[in-house]
Amino acid sequence: MRFAFLFLVATSLVLSDYCECKQFTRCGLAKTLSQIKGIKKSFLGTWVCLIEKVSKRETTALTVKSNGKKAYGLYQIPSEWCKEGKRGGRCNIKCEDLLNDDIRDDTACALKIMEEHGFQYWSLWTTRCKNDNFITNEIYKCPDLNRLSPERSLFLNRGSALRRRRSINRTIRKSRFRRSRRTN
Repeated sequence: MRFAFLFLVATSLVLSDYCECKQFTRCGLAKTLSQIKGIKKSFLGTWVCLIEKVSKRETTALTVKSNGKKAYGLYQIPSEWCKEGKRGGRCNIKCEDLLNDDIRDDTACALKIMEEHGFQYWSLWTTRCKNDNFITNEIYKCPDLNRLSPERSLFLNRGSALRRRRSINRTIRKSRFRRSRRTN
């Protein structure tokens, strides 16, 4: 028993050097997702929250449930959507491909799941992300994200329009004041 445990630990340490694993930062994940086709910008915060809650933003996350079923990768995609050892499942993908750093195929499969079942397919989204805008608000503070939230851009556009109006009004007042001084 002790030998088996030591062998498992040693094997894990050796394989971890060859592992393609990445744990995204929240901002890094938001930036990467914003560049993937199919992710709507208005749902960017929802996707980041989902990933954060189900896999802690780690590409190699693998969960084995007590009934033997597995969930893979960033989105914790269940084995019915992929096939171990070869392409297959409802997403026609190898399960092992959901555990590497290339998240485009993971995201394509997650988008398919979302289109068929919605975000409520992931129970953690329902309990931890639904009606919670904290992460959405946080990612729009990311310096690398070249996009403003719809609310912020609307506010800023309103604010800049207001500033332009005030500037025009000041200019008009100044020119009226100058004219009135010349006539007096």
